[in-house]
Amino acid sequence: MKQILFSLLFITSLNLAYSQSDFEPNGSFNVEVGLPNNVSNVAFKELLQGLVTITPSYQYTFNNSFSIGGGLRYNYFNINEFKNNIGLKGGLHIFGVFAKVGQEKYYGNFGLDYGVRIGYAFNSFSTNNNKKEHGGPHIDNSAFVEPVLGLALKSSDNSSFRLTIGYAFHTFDFRPEQVGTDYFSGIDADKLGVLTTYFTIGFGYSYYFGKK
Repeated sequence: MKQILFSLLFITSLNLAYSQSDFEPNGSFNVEVGLPNNVSNVAFKELLQGLVTITPSYQYTFNNSFSIGGGLRYNYFNINEFKNNIGLKGGLHIFGVFAKVGQEKYYGNFGLDYGVRIGYAFNSFSTNNNKKEHGGPHIDNSAFVEPVLGLALKSSDNSSFRLTIGYAFHTFDFRPEQVGTDYFSGIDADKLGVLTTYFTIGFGYSYYFGKK
């Protein structure tokens, strides 16, 4: 399914590249809402399920279509109560801030916006075990890198809606102590020391403050 989606996005991008550009956005405020899907890190993939990603941001696009921006990021992953036998409940809140570099260009009513987000996040593991043992969530931090792609459709001269996809790499490895337990049943310790990654697909809205 993911391969088909990427293929369709790639073909659409090629078609846009041969269209005539008649809209050059300047500054824009963007809001994206998506569904994160765990990819790597066996324990993270088995125990947690992504529920929501919310990303408000601001972006400025120069005359050559090069863009820079920054924003905030919130993710929530819920603990799958059916995949643990220790009564673990709760979830993981990820609060992040990021900078973005990329390119944004419109071809008629269609736009292509792609780039890389680089940021820093605070991870709050809010579980019943942590509350019982420590009186609150376990908190740590990590850096993250996320290549992103947006396919936009203008709805007016000042706004557009878009399909968004991203693939995030976080530098934390998911460990039992983060959720307040001593071990993960059925998961070997040598499978825990890997980066946490997730694929996000969602929708976004952009409001433009001016055009060139």
